[in-house]
Amino acid sequence: MNVFIKEEVAGDYDAYYQTPAGKEIDVIEEKLIANALKKLPKGRILELGCGTGHWTELFVNMGFDVIATDISDAMLRQAIEKNLDADILKADAEELPFKNESFDVVASVTMMEFVNSKEVVLNEIYRVLKPGGYLLLACLNGNSQLAKNAANDPVFKNAAFYVPESLEKDLQKFGTPELTSGVHFAPDFKVMDRTAEKDNHEPAFMVALVQKNK
Repeated sequence: MNVFIKEEVAGDYDAYYQTPAGKEIDVIEEKLIANALKKLPKGRILELGCGTGHWTELFVNMGFDVIATDISDAMLRQAIEKNLDADILKADAEELPFKNESFDVVASVTMMEFVNSKEVVLNEIYRVLKPGGYLLLACLNGNSQLAKNAANDPVFKNAAFYVPESLEKDLQKFGTPELTSGVHFAPDFKVMDRTAEKDNHEPAFMVALVQKNK
């Protein structure tokens, strides 16, 4: 079962970003995603797994024409209530209701960990993405402290994590991906990104940007 269809999970999602830890992590993640988006021409972007619209707002603010989708009614209700300048609709990432080669960019942030089949989703992304278009995929790192502690978390215990090597391998069908990363957790879950010890800890958040072969 998709854990994000639960009302309590949807309700907690945005609330986390208002905590001190959530705000610190959000700054790091937003910078990584924004830096990737700055490399792209503005165009029609399909967001998969938009959730409460947290990242949808960033895509809109950066000038993209956004269609945001999710399979969870509980999440979508919150996204719609934000009155974002985006088309928000219910859709399954494994069976997208869009024509072939109809988007300049496809983006998804921490959705792939929770899908039934990564292969099916990536095939659908490939289908709807224009030749020369871009895929921006943000994923959680299976080598990180977050993943090591996943069994103790009500949400992440349901996740199937990528590691950098498997993420790069899965994206080779599009082209050669560029990976950036951040949110380095220590074992006590202190964020180490602004410390000299950062590189002693695996990053939890990976952003892959790849251009579909023309």
